Amino acid sequence: MALYLAGRLSIAAAMAFAVASCTTTPADFRKNPKAVSKAALCRTYLDTYDDPFRQEIALELGRRGITPYECPAMVQKENQAIAATVAIAAIGTAVAVCANHNCGGGSYYPSSYPRYRSYQGNCQYDWQRDAAGNRCGRRSAYSRPGGY
Repeated sequence: MALYLAGRLSIAAAMAFAVASCTTTPADFRKNPKAVSKAALCRTYLDTYDDPFRQEIALELGRRGITPYECPAMVQKENQAIAATVAIAAIGTAVAVCANHNCGGGSYYPSSYPRYRSYQGNCQYDWQRDAAGNRCGRRSAYSRPGGY
């Protein structure tokens, strides 16, 4: 349970860091507006409460041919891409952990049960055929007292 909770928290933290890095600051924007990606402009436009900065971003979006009304769809698409990337990384991590800790399962019955061990010969059951191609019939291990 603790491992499950830790996994969920790490996924949430990874998504929060990924989304937080997709915005821009006013200083970075004013230094070089063309260096900021469209998605970062849209995310900053939607997240900022600074109205003059929001107007600067709207002007830059207009120069790039994007209306502020397109921003929610663009941000949603980016969020889905980030979530898919984090999910793939989490699945990959889980597979790697399982591969290293042998959590792949195996037989339903433990090997200590002799009844469920695999049969080494050709004639385990009477309906099977031997090496020469003849039906096993009463020569099968299943037909003999004591089996094997």
